[in-house]
Amino acid sequence: MPSFLPENPRTSTRRISWDAVRVLAVLSVVLGHITHQGPLAHTELNDYPVKVTAQFGAAILMVVSAFFVCQTVRRGDSGRWMWKKAARLVPPYLVAVLLTYFVMRWADASFNGQEFGSHWWDKLFGPTTDGVAWASSWYVPVGWDLLVNLTMIQGWHQGFIWLDGSYWTLPVQLMVFAGAALLWSRTPWFRSPHAARHAKLLAWAMVVVPLVLRFWVFGVTNTSPWAFAVVFGFGLHRLHAFAAGVAVWLWSRDRLSTPHLALLLAAVVAAQDLHLYPFHVALPTDPSRLPSIIGFALVLVLVCAAAKGPDWTFLRPLAPVIGWFAGISYGVYLLHQELGYILAKALQLAGAPGWARLPLVLGAATGAGWLLTKLVERPAHRWLTTPRGATAPPPRRAPDDLVREEPTGPAPVSVGGSS
Repeated sequence: MPSFLPENPRTSTRRISWDAVRVLAVLSVVLGHITHQGPLAHTELNDYPVKVTAQFGAAILMVVSAFFVCQTVRRGDSGRWMWKKAARLVPPYLVAVLLTYFVMRWADASFNGQEFGSHWWDKLFGPTTDGVAWASSWYVPVGWDLLVNLTMIQGWHQGFIWLDGSYWTLPVQLMVFAGAALLWSRTPWFRSPHAARHAKLLAWAMVVVPLVLRFWVFGVTNTSPWAFAVVFGFGLHRLHAFAAGVAVWLWSRDRLSTPHLALLLAAVVAAQDLHLYPFHVALPTDPSRLPSIIGFALVLVLVCAAAKGPDWTFLRPLAPVIGWFAGISYGVYLLHQELGYILAKALQLAGAPGWARLPLVLGAATGAGWLLTKLVERPAHRWLTTPRGATAPPPRRAPDDLVREEPTGPAPVSVGGSS
């Protein structure tokens, strides 16, 4: 059985198939939030001409992320690899949190007709003068909420507020990246002749163990703070998506049979359904059950096609647009949800109907994502990863991790994405 030792890099070529998968996943997240979850949270926004109720985009982004973790963690020093991942993801996240906090604070207070005290601390971090944070569905955050979100501990306690629901992906990804780096560098499991077998066991464990813990050991109705912290703080309810990425990578390298892959992916889809809908029905705060699960399963097939099949050359006429959007998709993901709701509310107050708001919010999310990528993500990544005294390489039109280095498979992707 072949080990996971690094393979020799060859001429670099860009595959449009991975860009297309990433764009599809991110657009499903953005459209789902704007047209469905936004109106669920703020009923006055419920006049869009279309609704995208399927929730699968974030899970697909995690699948893709895990695939490229397997591809790239084997190359060079794992500590350096982890640093590059963090340097790509964390700076734009921190800027997005700060921007979202201050816009959300002032806009939501304005929507509610609330005011802040005259002291600078009260204006920036204190409660409104009436002391009511939930005067309506437009929550007015305070300094504690900013600290919780900057430190990425939102999932560790039920009382913590997510400034933006999309933020859940980043702490989960960073934990998975750190775990992958430790497993590769500190254990012999994935350097031995039985490495593929160990990886298969790991993938199955990532599907089965969280289900056993959440539904059998803890109980799905367990409201204890410790149970909530274990499941949602460690992201156990999302590990199955990363297991799918590991499985697809093994299969693309002929280290997992097609029947075994089909069985594992079927288990992943079942786990997705159980974790999203633990009571086996669609919940009021969740998208429709069947579109979400069927969409997830179908796009998993596309991931398999991108991983092992030929490149999707039929999309070449659209390659510049797809590649450009894929390159800014992390920025779009970080800024589209809560800020999109606020923009939609402001446009509604200005008299814009749903059919006019939708393209405006989509365009604003794209523009904001482009600015975050151009002004923060890429410069910060270059500054943090370029050795001092060295000349920084010219910026790419898309992140490094969207370029493959081997003819047999694409190379890394860093996704910060959710639905």
